[in-house]
This record gives sequence, C-alpha cells and structure tokens, in this order.
Amino acid sequence: MPMVRTTSGHFVPWDRGAITRSLLRETKLAEEFLETPAITRKQAERVASKVEDKIRRMGLRFVSGALVREIVNNVLLEEPGNPNFRVYRNIMTRVGAPVYDAFQIDIGKGFESKENANLQPNAETVHKKKGDKTAKEEYLLLMPMDQADAHLKGDIHIHDLEYFGTRPFCQNWDLRYFFYYGFMPDGLGFKTSVAGPAKRPEVAVLHSVKVLAAAQTNFAGGEGFYNYLVFLAPYMRGLSYLEVKQLMQMMFFELTQMYVARGGQPVFSNVQIMPSIPEIWADKPVVHGGKVGPDTYGSYQEEVKNLYRAINEVSLQGDYWGKPFNFPKLENGITPEVLRPENEAELLLAHEVVAKFGSPYFDNMMPEYRGYGKGVSCYQCCSYSFVETPETDEKFKDKMYFEGGEHFSMGSWQVVTLNLPRAAYRAGGQDERLFEELRKLMDLCVEVFKTKRRLM
Repeated sequence: MPMVRTTSGHFVPWDRGAITRSLLRETKLAEEFLETPAITRKQAERVASKVEDKIRRMGLRFVSGALVREIVNNVLLEEPGNPNFRVYRNIMTRVGAPVYDAFQIDIGKGFESKENANLQPNAETVHKKKGDKTAKEEYLLLMPMDQADAHLKGDIHIHDLEYFGTRPFCQNWDLRYFFYYGFMPDGLGFKTSVAGPAKRPEVAVLHSVKVLAAAQTNFAGGEGFYNYLVFLAPYMRGLSYLEVKQLMQMMFFELTQMYVARGGQPVFSNVQIMPSIPEIWADKPVVHGGKVGPDTYGSYQEEVKNLYRAINEVSLQGDYWGKPFNFPKLENGITPEVLRPENEAELLLAHEVVAKFGSPYFDNMMPEYRGYGKGVSCYQCCSYSFVETPETDEKFKDKMYFEGGEHFSMGSWQVVTLNLPRAAYRAGGQDERLFEELRKLMDLCVEVFKTKRRLM
C-alpha cells in the first residue's frame, strides 16, 4: 500500500483503521445537527475496506489525504439502500474552491450573491469572498437537506449565509450601557485597551462610533443605536452650536472612513434620531460619565434639537466632494412629540436631506402595531421591524431605568426571505393554494432558525 501525505504535510504509512476512526469521529456531527445516527463501527469498517481496495488497484506510491477523502465520499455515495450514507458523505466532504475559481475571486470576477453593496475592491475583500465561499458550503452541508435545497433552488434566501453558524444578524444598542461602564472592544478586555465611561463630549461620540465598529466583528448585519440623540444630549450641555455640529461631522467621517468591518468595508450602521425627547424618556434619569442622574432626559430638549439640526445639516452638506455620507443611516422616528408645530423647521430640514440624497429613513411609530409612539423602535434600515412597549413586555419599564446595569437592546437572530413571486406562480391564481404555499415556506423558515440555534 502507498504512503499517505496528511494535511499536516507529513508522510505516514497506510492505515485502514485511520479511515474507520475518521468516519466514527466526524459523522457524530450528523447526530448533533441533522438528526441522523452516526455511522456504526461495522459500517465504517466496510467503507474503509472498500476504499483500501480502490487505492490498491491504483498502484500509486503516494496518495494525499485529500484523495483518500474523495474516494471515501465516492464509496459512501455508492452504498445502496441506506439514505444515511448520503448524509455521511455531506459531513465527510471537503469545502473550498477549485484553484481556477479562487483565482477568479483574486481578479474580481466569479459568481457571488449580490446582497452586500458595501464591499470595497481591496485585498481584505478578496479574503472575505474566499472565506465566504467555504463557510457557505459548510453550513449548507450541516443543515437538513430540505432547508439547503430550498435555499439553493431559490424558494427561500438565507441572508448572510457565510455567518450562519457564528453570528446573529443585526443589533440596536443602548448607549447608556457604554456611558455607564465604558468601552472594551473585544468584550473581555484582555486583547484590547479598556476605556472608562466617557467624561467629555468628543469621547462620548467616539465611543459611540467604536461600539458599532466592534460589534461588526460579531454580527452579520447592521449595527445601530435607538434614541441616539437623546442619550448623547447630556454631553452637549454648555457647547456652542458650532461645536455640536463639529462633533456630528466627526461622527459621520469616523463611520465612513474606518475600513474595519467584515472584509475591509465601512461600518454598516444606523442611528435613530428625533428633534424632541420622547415622552417615555422625559422622566428617566440620565446616564453620563459613569453615573446615573440626578437630571432627567426631559431637561435636555434644547440639546436634542441642536443635535438633530446639526446631524441633518452635516448630512445635507455631504463630504469634502459633496458626496452623501452612506453611514450611519439616519432613521427619523415619528412620534406624537415629533409632530408638534415647534419642530416644523427641523422636519423641513430633514426633508431637504431626503430631497437631495434620498438616503434618510422615516420610522412611523404612530400606528397601533408600532406602539402608538410610546415604545422603543428598532428596524435596522430594512430587514425587520421591532417595537417594545409596556403592553408587549412586562419588564419594559424596568429596562428604561438604568439601575443595576439594566438596559435595553434589540436585534435579530437571522433574516430569511421568501420567494413570493415564485409562490404566486405556483398557486396558479388560486388564493388558497398561495397561502398554503406561503405557510409551508414560513414553516420551513422556522426550521432554518432552529438549525441556526443548534449551530450557534
């Protein structure tokens, strides 16, 4: 029998038992994630014996571990009458790309999904795309076949599949947490410098920027802040309007010039802004410089209005060339307080930005399903829509008071899109068939979420 070159680069004598041990070890993943029993020792030994016969007939002096694995997979596919062997083959297979395909990524060609318009032409992007290809194959092989097939056929689309087993999707953060505890980018403080709570306005703004940048290394989608201007307002007291505007300009440039996000891209970010203090926050104690209170947010109406005007004026001006700032996305919250006559000039300014660049969003929080403007809203630019109110969450009021570190954040585990046009086509004009098809797809999406939970 030939010598075997292992993946570590060493040459070792042929050992049929190594195939048996590998099958027994690796197919345990089928039990863990795919509800398929692992291969038995007797089955593994039979496969190893067949592989050895094929290798012997080749008459080679040396074989690679990769070649042995390919033959193992062929034998698994040839096994008659046992559907579990197809699952074992998925677990045992290699993921990656042919050299030609990898080179196409090097030179900026090759097929990839177009769900990320934020990637830049740089070396980090090349590495990300190669890593994405491997990760996507891995997760499709680790999920039940009906879910993988539905994604590959286009019945559903699992967004950011490359992060399916390692990251939640998007998150909106509570700035008060960082204004109370400070900032440690790695979450543990061992690998990066730890900063205490911001005392100065420029530090508060920079911490808000770097929180979003750090979060991008742990999440697949956008990062943002609800109530951004309200929670920043206590740091703006005593500053002139020009100083406030300078800070907002710094915030925009920091978020659009840092190439620190996944694969060398700017931070995908959003901030919720309003020209008024929402009533639900007016009587809540401020968090500032590591302390809570004694002031309440309701006493910072002037600072909030100045921040709102400044952030919109900077957005209207654009960068040095006059281009729009792509990030952070401005999400204008619409609540009863915002629609008061005294905010007319500020709202007209926001619409000037819309008329010029078309980029800001408006979040209508007034309807019943949006909480009548009496809750916390979060919708991360486009992917989903959440709202929490005292009626929907019994602990909501407790989270509004920053006592004992209690705070409020919202986000999503995963986003999956249904192919609605295809479902309608399959229904052939029959409404009942359409809704039956949609229910099946939604049930399948629930199973996708469960699979992600097991992997995570």
